[in-house]
Amino acid sequence: MLLSKTKLIVIILALSLAAAISLPMPAAHAAPFEFTVTAKTAYDKMIAAAPAATASKLAKQYSDLQTSQKSDIEWDKKINDLHYRNEENMLAARAKVKEIDVAKHAKLTEAIVQAKKKYEPVFNIHETLKKQLAMAKSAKNKVMISVLQPQVDAAKTAVTIAKEDIKQKEAALKKAKAETIATKKTINATLSSTDTLKVKIKAAKGTISSLKKSFSTEGTLLNQAVRKGDAAASSASFTRMLSWQQQIITQKQSIYSYEQQIDAVIAKANGQIPK
Repeated sequence: MLLSKTKLIVIILALSLAAAISLPMPAAHAAPFEFTVTAKTAYDKMIAAAPAATASKLAKQYSDLQTSQKSDIEWDKKINDLHYRNEENMLAARAKVKEIDVAKHAKLTEAIVQAKKKYEPVFNIHETLKKQLAMAKSAKNKVMISVLQPQVDAAKTAVTIAKEDIKQKEAALKKAKAETIATKKTINATLSSTDTLKVKIKAAKGTISSLKKSFSTEGTLLNQAVRKGDAAASSASFTRMLSWQQQIITQKQSIYSYEQQIDAVIAKANGQIPK
């Protein structure tokens, strides 16, 4: 019974996965204008009935619109390819920035730790000798004082040298960290300069959205004009749609240009990262 239930679950999961795979993926761009079946039949009849010049103009307008829409789709692909590459490169650049001088700082920090460990016996001996000297002075033991005082002085000199060595190593780490902060600040400022370009891309996308709404509305009017056999209205709709379609492409060309500039900024930032 358990085996039967298990098989049933596996079958259900398999069917669910198959259904999910068969679902259409969302389009990367708006669907291009196409006549409805009824409108296409009406369009063909209108072309056949129209004077030669009008028929030729309408045919060319429809062809130009299809060509323009194909170009629109091609620009979408170019933009998406470059955009996703920029996103990956931006993440990689920021990751590199976080790793700048990490190994160097670790090495300098370890040098400080090792120096303190190395000089610890010196500090301990110095403290012990000072206590012994204090006891000798308290007991007014001149012999011990004469023996211990030179040892304390020598130990003090060693302590001074040790502290100076540690101080220099700590100063080196502090300087390295300050330099790293400055380097990171410069590179991050370079990468952040893409924010202005991203604002421009957003604005262009907003313009495209408005143009597409107008284009879509006009497409509905074109279908209606064609079904009525109104060649003049159809031609006027084609003209407006071609104008909006070209404006959309112009905006997408601008977006592609902004993405190219982002690519250049990332390349500049990578050049600023220490090797």
